[in-house]
Amino acid sequence: MGLYEGIKDVAKIVQQADNVDLYRKLIDLSAQALEMQNTINNLTQENLQLKQVKSLEEDIERSDKLFVTRKSDTNPDKLMYCSKCWDVERKLVQMRKNNGEIHCPNCNAYDIYDESKHKTYGISIR
Repeated sequence: MGLYEGIKDVAKIVQQADNVDLYRKLIDLSAQALEMQNTINNLTQENLQLKQVKSLEEDIERSDKLFVTRKSDTNPDKLMYCSKCWDVERKLVQMRKNNGEIHCPNCNAYDIYDESKHKTYGISIR
C-alpha cells in the first residue's frame, strides 16, 4: 500500500468516527507527507544528476590545449570538448575543427590543436 492509499484509508475511518478536529489534523499531516514525498523525489533526481556528473568528471582527460577528451573514447581521433564550457557549466560541448584550429560554438573559445595543419593552411576563424 502506498502513502496516498494509506492516508485515504485512515481518512475514511476518521470521517466515520465523526471527529472533525482529528480529520483536520489528518489533512494537515497528509499535506506534509506529500510535500516530504515531493522533496524525496527531487533529492533523488538531484542525486542521480550529481552521480552522472561525477562519473563524467572521472572520464575527463585534460590536455595542455583548450579542450578535454574522454578516456572512454577509444577512437584514435578522439572528440574534443571545450574545457571552458566543462569547467564553468559542466557541459560537454564538442569543439569544431578547421585547419588545425578548434572553436567552441557555445562560448567561442578558440585554440590551435595542430600546429602543422595551422601553418599549412594559415587561415584563422577568429
